[in-house]
Amino acid sequence: MMQQANNVSTLIRSLKVVCLSLIGALALSNVAWLYAYVKESTEHAERVYVATDNGTTSAIAAGQAQPTQYEARNLMRGFMDLMFQHDANTFRERVNHGMKLIDHNDGRAIYETFKRGQVLENYHRYNSHTNWSCDSVQVDMSVEPYKGIIWGAQEVVYDNQIAVQPVAARFTLSRQIRSDINPYGLLIDGFTFIEYRRPAPGGSKPQ
Repeated sequence: MMQQANNVSTLIRSLKVVCLSLIGALALSNVAWLYAYVKESTEHAERVYVATDNGTTSAIAAGQAQPTQYEARNLMRGFMDLMFQHDANTFRERVNHGMKLIDHNDGRAIYETFKRGQVLENYHRYNSHTNWSCDSVQVDMSVEPYKGIIWGAQEVVYDNQIAVQPVAARFTLSRQIRSDINPYGLLIDGFTFIEYRRPAPGGSKPQ
């Protein structure tokens, strides 16, 4: 009888150990499942989708496409147009849009030059506006990050007069995920103004 009681006690202890082990394993399994679920949900929430001729696909897949020379040059032309062509009514909107295409620090440096030059104040004061024209843009895409130079001029128009200011800059381009904000999947950084002696009308422009 005593032996049977000991056997029962041993069995109960064994069952407790098994149950505790199962509970622990189940808890770990639930933690692992929860982690995988949260990770997948987060990635899904952060995923950007784009519409293409072949249907809707994730921006991650679309962003893997190699940017072309056409896209790189168009990005720079569009960026310079946004940052250097505006008036009192469009200044903030265009500059804010342009700032999304460039590294924050580089974009902030350009904006600070506008503040020091009182660009917006002068637009209001003189009822003036600016135009941008691109002379040329070159991008070396043989290695990453891509490197390039853009040349052009900003025209300041006020009181029926036009003042032309040559503008040129070196830059690098880093690949990013394509999105509605940045359809070319390239981020401008290393943006540095350089000296540019613009040729006279009819003269040869940078190639």
